[in-house]
Amino acid sequence: MDDELNSDSSNFWSKSWKDKIIIVAVSAMAIGQWADTKSMAEALYVGVFSNFTHKYEYENLNRVNVGANLTYVEQTLGSPQLIKKSKYIDNIKFNYYLNKKYILTLIHKEKRVLGYSIISLVEDFVPNDLITKNEMKNKQIVSHFYSEVSDFTVDYNNVKLILTQEELDKNNLFLNKFSGSIGYLDYLNLDSAELKHLYDALNNEMSDYNVEKGIEQITNKAINNFYGVGEINLSVIADSILTDFEYSLYYQKI
Repeated sequence: MDDELNSDSSNFWSKSWKDKIIIVAVSAMAIGQWADTKSMAEALYVGVFSNFTHKYEYENLNRVNVGANLTYVEQTLGSPQLIKKSKYIDNIKFNYYLNKKYILTLIHKEKRVLGYSIISLVEDFVPNDLITKNEMKNKQIVSHFYSEVSDFTVDYNNVKLILTQEELDKNNLFLNKFSGSIGYLDYLNLDSAELKHLYDALNNEMSDYNVEKGIEQITNKAINNFYGVGEINLSVIADSILTDFEYSLYYQKI
């Protein structure tokens, strides 16, 4: 009997926190304390973990994948708060999920998710790796998130940002990985003057400026809060970024 109790106890503690809460809820219902157990358990799970950890959000975001059917994703995450069309490519649209902790952007065409990005809006919010879904540890500055830059873009006017693209190998389905810093927040160490210098150099307005050193200087101190992956290139990713005005406008409504 003791062995059975120990086994039951071990099985309970090995379960996820969500499962534990539901088990406790079902037990409570069995003695008449809760009427609608499952919905109350779900609400308790979301409330507790969303307020004190990012576990619930990470689990939700893990369900998004490149190549997924958009309808399936929406059944999981619900309807987006905002939808925009690409300014440059026909039939490509951007679905935005505006959360107080993050912005999830689904880039899709004909109901297929071509790529997606997550912008962190909380200093300690670092989603799991978008491909492996493994936890990302000990990474902060932009340069920690890439091995080799194949392309990059910078802006200082509509929104302060630097974004990098890295081309992945066959083990990662030849997808493109995107990292960077989007200056919606003050703690990111994005300097407008440095971004402008790099921007001007790219537009041939500063012939004596060393672009590679400029990228290195910025990415070695800017905090990474942008995570993206997809079959698209960096120009599509840049097109999906909300400007400072759009960010301020839409976040007044959540």
